Amino acid sequence: MERPEKKKRRVTLIRDHSKEYLSNLTVEFDQFGRAIGSNRFKFTSYRGVTTRKMISILIDSWDLVDQCDKDQLWLNIKNHWHIRDDDHKAQVFRDCNTHWKAYKSELLKLWDNGVNPVKKYPYLDKAMWKNFLVLKSTEEFENIWKDKKAFSSEELEERVKTWMRTFGDKVKPFCKAYNESTTKGKERLEVTKGKERLEVTKRKERCDSQAGHHVTELDISSFGLVGEISHSLVNLTYLNRLDLCYNRFHGTIPTFIGSLTELTDLCLSHNSFHGTIPRSIGSLTELRYLDLSDNSLYGIIPSEFGNLTKLHMLYLRDLGSCRLENVEWLVHLSHVQQLEMDGISLAKENHWVDVILSLQKLTHLSLLGCELSHVIFPDFLNNLSGCTLRTLAELEASHSHFTGPLSDMIEKFSSLERLSLSSNQLNGTINEKLFELPNLLDIDLSQNSFEGRPFLDHMSNLSYVEYLNVSSAKLGRCFPKWIQTLKNLTRLDIANTRISDTIPLGGKIPDLSSNFDYNSVIDLRSNNFSGLIPNVSSTVQSLNLSKNKFYGGIFFLCQIKDGYLRFIDLSDNFLTGQLPDCLWHFKELKIINLGNNNLSGRLPPAVGCLIKLEALYLYKKKFSGELPLSLRSCTSLTSLNLGANKFSGNVPDWIGENLWGLYVLILSSNNFFGTIPLQLCQLPNLHILDLSRNHLHGTIPSCLNNLMSMVQGGFSATQIGHFFYSISHFWHGSTSYFDHAVIEWQGVEREFIRFNLGLLKTIDLSRNNLTGTIPLELTRLLELVALNLSKNTLLGEIPWKIGQMGNLSVLDLSRNNLSGGIPSSVSQMNYLDYLDVSYNNLSGRIPTSTQLQSFEPSRYDGNPGLCGPPINKKCHGDEELEEPPVVVGRNEGDAEGVDEVWGWFYIGVGTGFVTGFWIVCGVLLLNHRGRHAFSTFFDGFKDWVYVKVVVFVANLQKVRQT
Repeated sequence: MERPEKKKRRVTLIRDHSKEYLSNLTVEFDQFGRAIGSNRFKFTSYRGVTTRKMISILIDSWDLVDQCDKDQLWLNIKNHWHIRDDDHKAQVFRDCNTHWKAYKSELLKLWDNGVNPVKKYPYLDKAMWKNFLVLKSTEEFENIWKDKKAFSSEELEERVKTWMRTFGDKVKPFCKAYNESTTKGKERLEVTKGKERLEVTKRKERCDSQAGHHVTELDISSFGLVGEISHSLVNLTYLNRLDLCYNRFHGTIPTFIGSLTELTDLCLSHNSFHGTIPRSIGSLTELRYLDLSDNSLYGIIPSEFGNLTKLHMLYLRDLGSCRLENVEWLVHLSHVQQLEMDGISLAKENHWVDVILSLQKLTHLSLLGCELSHVIFPDFLNNLSGCTLRTLAELEASHSHFTGPLSDMIEKFSSLERLSLSSNQLNGTINEKLFELPNLLDIDLSQNSFEGRPFLDHMSNLSYVEYLNVSSAKLGRCFPKWIQTLKNLTRLDIANTRISDTIPLGGKIPDLSSNFDYNSVIDLRSNNFSGLIPNVSSTVQSLNLSKNKFYGGIFFLCQIKDGYLRFIDLSDNFLTGQLPDCLWHFKELKIINLGNNNLSGRLPPAVGCLIKLEALYLYKKKFSGELPLSLRSCTSLTSLNLGANKFSGNVPDWIGENLWGLYVLILSSNNFFGTIPLQLCQLPNLHILDLSRNHLHGTIPSCLNNLMSMVQGGFSATQIGHFFYSISHFWHGSTSYFDHAVIEWQGVEREFIRFNLGLLKTIDLSRNNLTGTIPLELTRLLELVALNLSKNTLLGEIPWKIGQMGNLSVLDLSRNNLSGGIPSSVSQMNYLDYLDVSYNNLSGRIPTSTQLQSFEPSRYDGNPGLCGPPINKKCHGDEELEEPPVVVGRNEGDAEGVDEVWGWFYIGVGTGFVTGFWIVCGVLLLNHRGRHAFSTFFDGFKDWVYVKVVVFVANLQKVRQT
């Protein structure tokens, strides 16, 4: 009798324990501090998994673990177990240390054995694992991978030999027999770097043979490689799989790629290829997988794609400006299961639905942004309900201009798991038939014109929906009760749905806080919710309650203890009280926006434990005191907005010394005093520096020209955006948040958001007590868009090189003590839309240019020495235009003067007429050709006039007779 296979113990996850341990089990300890009793194994398991989750593997030793991390770990354990005091804390930490070191060793063992630890431990961050692998690799290993260029076949094989010699313990060859006409085997060598791998296959008679090399699989995706694809790849005729995705290859897709006829998988997506798609790809008749997405291609998609009859997956998403001449070739791809054509216009294709109907195995269809304005959605569903009715699992048709209501036909798509119809022109009510689909997990109907709510009395059975987005629908005043019946929600977005109600997250109304699963997202912004904010699910990853009418304190944050929270936005409410000192719970927190509330008090030192914090918004509040020194530990900060508070003290030096990643620094409208620290000049990424409305004194640092982002051009969307991933049973993707800032622009406050903010580069030091001259070095900030130095006591002249700041749109130097003239180079500033130099001691002529004369004269007021347009004061030497005298009466002297003027007028007219007449006559008398041409013209003109007159008279007579 065969012995049954022993089941392997699966990885313990935090979510496996969280619900059970919320009941606070009891654990006992012996005299040595070791766990004993019936719950000792559960305690040991919980202690281990919590340590793995909360302590970074990038730290070399337990002694180097930050005390904030240790305190949070101990508090987490105490909160889940009945541990009365801290007597056993030291022993528990020793056990945590032992388990933590074993965990890191286990990760490397898994990696050596060809297992990706990220797949085994879902809570292991991919980026952290990559960094950990780099730290543990040898210097030679790193040097090899740092050489990021496209490999030729010879270079590739030579590198494989080097890897084998150097990293024999990291490269695990193994043999795999297969049946062919000849008795040969395969050996596959796998070299790994993080998630990526390079697979090389050697064909040989036996596993230990040293026969020739034949590369069959080449995967160098996500390596940051640059350049064009080497032509030597044409020699790899045995290639089955070629993956060059997520690099920076450019140039055209080579035509020789069509000669690699053994290819079954080809991925060239997320590069910078341009040009047309080569028709030779149609020769790869063995292809099962083709991905050309996210490039800059143009031209017609080749009809030769119809030869790829074995394709299972075809991704043509965001190709650039490619277009379809016809879609008939799709009919031949009868095996296609996944089809993505995002961004390709189908507006002129009348039969594309009929073509898609022929794809009887289709499970995934994406038509995002395909311009289907001529298609009514009910008709689309009716046409689509052919053979795809039973197979279609995912339909993505956002931004496709669909019109009409949701049709009852939707209930026939019983296999549908994901439906995304956002940003269309759909109307009517949300059809209740949608919620009868037995497998539907993901629903996105946002940014449409739906009104009312579905009549769903049977919603209690619908516990499977994980993602629901109906933002911008008009759901009515009351919170939809049917949403509360969805027990497995991971993401809920009902922003801007015109709800005026209390929030159902706790209190007397039905509790929604327990509905949300691991890493959930809640977005209720831009409604009229009111009342206190109750307890929120401890599994929430993102919480957005901004732009509502909530009041009370925010101590509910202290009830969120599991540390999943990464984003919280409570801005634009009526919240009061102080910022709680429990923020050190949230080691994963990236965004805090509490702006425009009535919070007060000091910033707690615990804010320094938020080591992953990227954006901190505490503007328009009543916070006071000095900035806590612990804030310098938040080295990941890119946006720090503390404007419109009552902070005091010196502007900290450590901002420039520690927070190197800052690109937004707003400390305006506070009570800071002292000088501007020179350390701020060390911030190379700074785009926005706003220290206005404080009590700063001293001079403007000349080192500001070291702010390299204001000297050099360039823009990166990643600077203004913050991203983190959410994963559920079905849905996975990134949640994004874009920075915003209120800046004084052209004398008024204006909010900049998203990419407008990324393009803005500004310095505002206005309304302080700054003295001295304007440093000449400021004129080197060639990319600066706005400069405001108004309302200080600056002296000296305006720098004469200021005209080289050609990108300046706003320049405000008003209400200082500047002297001298306005430099002539200012006339070269073609983008200047706003200039204010009023109330200084400037003098001289205002330079002439289109912009300077178009500004209101008030922009130059308070400078008695200025002259020239647009102000009325004329400069010395200007000729004054005399107006002609107005004759009121006439005496004898006046009559004589007037007669004399008219006499000379008549003489001039007569002389001119006589001169012109004889010039014309002289030409006609002396020039034979001219005389002949004039006679011909005169005769033709005379005849034309005669004919016109005769015809007019005849028509006139006919009119009279009738």
